[in-house]
Amino acid sequence: MKILCFLVIVFLSTPYLHAQNNLGPRLSAMADNGAAVNDIWAIQANPAGITFLDHPAISLNYVKHLLSDEISSQGIVGVIPFKNNYVGASFQRYGFSVYNESKIGFAYAKSFGEKLSLGLNGNYHQLKIDNYGASTGFSIDFGVLYHFDDHFSIGAFTNNPSKQKFNSQLISAKIPTSFNLGASYLATNKVLIATTVTKIINQSIDVKLGIEYKIVDLLSLRGGISAKPFKQSVGFGLNYKQFLVDMATNYDANLGYAPQIAIGYAF
Repeated sequence: MKILCFLVIVFLSTPYLHAQNNLGPRLSAMADNGAAVNDIWAIQANPAGITFLDHPAISLNYVKHLLSDEISSQGIVGVIPFKNNYVGASFQRYGFSVYNESKIGFAYAKSFGEKLSLGLNGNYHQLKIDNYGASTGFSIDFGVLYHFDDHFSIGAFTNNPSKQKFNSQLISAKIPTSFNLGASYLATNKVLIATTVTKIINQSIDVKLGIEYKIVDLLSLRGGISAKPFKQSVGFGLNYKQFLVDMATNYDANLGYAPQIAIGYAF
């Protein structure tokens, strides 16, 4: 009942969905810096960021929201490269027994040489609330990524620029629209620094800063911070042959800790 009351308050206070986009533990540990960082989970942010893959890959993610034992998030992403083209699919779900949000996405990205990449992602959204029924909607994400050299990259992406809404009169939530601009800098072959400026419609501008330190080829440490809302994130990754295990947790003053884990495999 406490969780149901919390969700009712959330819906009465804003018409926008509150569940965050699931960016996987690596990007989450770096404060959700998905604008200019190559990663398979970039398909959920800047789809141009999946063009680094040489082989098909898949990753599964689970997030435990410690606000309640009932709330969790699950996600899966997969990408298949062929020549300079990349196709991907994603699924994520957030919620608990009487309330859940889900999203299915299909992405296409293309690299133009070694510097420029473009990506497009189409999403099908579904929102279910007990006693209110279900509602669906569609959105499009678009992203661009440009590598100036082996060290410095910039990226930009927008989620739902056409401001699509759910199609039910009973559920008035909107699909968030955001505009994002970011950069990443490979300071050494071990240290990656990334930053993103994000503007979600009707919300304050958020500035994020993240860092990744590769101690050895097997182990990487990560951390990040964001301004609005203020959040702190930490995590690590283990890379062994084709297997990749990432873990992270972030802390929100209002929602508490949210630990997560992802297991990936490159074929």
